[in-house]
Amino acid sequence: MTLHRFFVSDPVLGGGILPLSDADVHHLRDVLRLAPGDEIIVVGGGRATRIHLSYVGEQVSGEVSGEVRVTEPPRVTLVQGLAKGDKMDDVVRHATELGVRRFIPLAADRSVVRLDAARADARVERWRRIAAEAAKQSQQSAVPVVESVTTTAALMDTLADALVLVCWEETDDAYGIAEAIERHAPDVGTECAVIVGPEGGLTVAEVGMFTDAGAVAVTLGSAILRTETAGIVGAALAIHARGGLGAHRE
Repeated sequence: MTLHRFFVSDPVLGGGILPLSDADVHHLRDVLRLAPGDEIIVVGGGRATRIHLSYVGEQVSGEVSGEVRVTEPPRVTLVQGLAKGDKMDDVVRHATELGVRRFIPLAADRSVVRLDAARADARVERWRRIAAEAAKQSQQSAVPVVESVTTTAALMDTLADALVLVCWEETDDAYGIAEAIERHAPDVGTECAVIVGPEGGLTVAEVGMFTDAGAVAVTLGSAILRTETAGIVGAALAIHARGGLGAHRE
C-alpha cells in the first residue's frame, strides 16, 4: 500500500508534533480521514521518514518507524513560455509527476498572457500549490521550485550554470535533446534547462539571444506540438537522457 506523503522544510528525526502546515493537517484529518495507528511519510531536508501516527487533531503527532530510501531525480529545469487558460497548470502538474526539479515561467515576446506584478505573484503561488500537490501524489523526493515569472532578457542569468536547450521548430539539422545532453553536458550533475515557447513559439531574436549566451537549439521531432505538449515532452526527454523515467543506468 502506498503511504500518503507530506513535505516539511526540515527532516523529522524523532517523535512528537509534526511540523505540518495547517492545510496539510486539514487534508490529513478531514479529507484523507487518517487516524492514530495509520502511517504516513514525511519528507524534508533530503530525508523521507515513515511516521506512525499517535494523535490527530488540531495538530498531528507521531513516532518515527523507519527511513524511506530517497532517490533524487535528475537536475532538469523546465522554462515554459506563458500560455493561455489552464495550460500552465497542466504543464506544472504533469512535469512535476515526471520529476522536474525547477520551473521558470517565461514572459516571451509572443506570449498572449500579460501579467502585472500582482497577477503574476498570484499565478506563481497557484503553480506552487499545484506542484506541491503533484509531488505528493507522484511520491517525489521534494517539491519542485517554481520561480517568479521572468523575461527573455533576464533568463540566461538565472541559468548561468546550466546546459540550456532551446526547443525551436524552425531549426535545421539540430540535435535531439538526448544527443545534445550527451555532447554538451555528459556530467550527470550538470543542470539541464529546457526552454519551450508560448503558443506562437519563440522569435528568431529570442532564440538568437539564447544561443549567443551559450544555449543549444534542439528539435523535438518533425511534428509541431502544442506548447503544453512540448513542455512535458521536452522535460521527459531530458529526464530520461539523465537516467530518469526508467532509463537504463550503467
